[in-house]
Amino acid sequence: MSIAIIMSVMIACKTKEKAASNASAAPQTVTADSSAPKTTGKVSHQYKDTGCATVVIVKLAGEENPMTLIPKDKLPDNMDVDGKEIMFDYRPLKMPNPKGCTVGIPAELTNLKAK
Repeated sequence: MSIAIIMSVMIACKTKEKAASNASAAPQTVTADSSAPKTTGKVSHQYKDTGCATVVIVKLAGEENPMTLIPKDKLPDNMDVDGKEIMFDYRPLKMPNPKGCTVGIPAELTNLKAK
């Protein structure tokens, strides 16, 4: 019986230690302008002949080949210009590529800004 009580006390102390160590973890720092777009890319119409109107080419640091994003929604007219550099945030989408787009990943582009 006394062994069961001792075990219960030890388990309770361990739980309190874990809770205390989690609470003392340093909070995450947020940059001053957390609303700024995080990705830069270049608008391209290189696949227009196949029926894929607009893509955005993104050169990722450390990657040999650029990533091609297929915007889910049409870009604003002032940004849908071949060769225009834009800044944006994106979220890859799990959906089939639009008709005519054989290269690239469908993505939702948000927080668009001209560079």
